[in-house]
Amino acid sequence: MNWVYLLVALVGGIAIAIQVAVNSQLKLFVGSPMQATLISFTIGLTACIGFCVIAQYRWPAWSELAKAPWWAWGGGLLGVFYLGTSIVAARQLGVAATVGTVIAGQVITSLVIDHYGLLGIPVRPASIMRGIGVTLILVGVWIVSRSQ
Repeated sequence: MNWVYLLVALVGGIAIAIQVAVNSQLKLFVGSPMQATLISFTIGLTACIGFCVIAQYRWPAWSELAKAPWWAWGGGLLGVFYLGTSIVAARQLGVAATVGTVIAGQVITSLVIDHYGLLGIPVRPASIMRGIGVTLILVGVWIVSRSQ
C-alpha cells in the first residue's frame, strides 16, 4: 500500500464530510438543495478553471475528447446527484449517518466495479476479507444511525 495515496484519500474523505455540512447549511439560506448544489458547483468550476490556468494545462483536442465512452461524461451528473441528495439527507440523518451511509454505498458499489472490472477499471476480485470489510462498514453505519 502506498501511504501517500491513502493519506490523500483520507483528506478527500474529510473534505466530503465538511462539504456535506457546509452545503446543508447553505441550503438554509438559498432555499433548495439544487440551488445550493448549483452554487457549490459554480464555485468548484471556478476553482477548477483557476487551477488549470495556473498549472497551464492544455485543453485537449476535440478529437481526443470524442474518443471517451459515452458514460465517461456522466461524472458531473453523478456529482450533482450526490451533492443534492446529501444536502437533503444531512438535515434529517445528521452528517455522520449521511456520510457513513454514503461510504457504505461507495464501498459496496466499488467492490462490484472492482470484481467485474466495470467502467474500464482493472479487475480486483472480491474476497472473503473484502466482504468482511463491507459488513463491518454496514455495522458501523447501523451503530452510528441508531445511537442518535
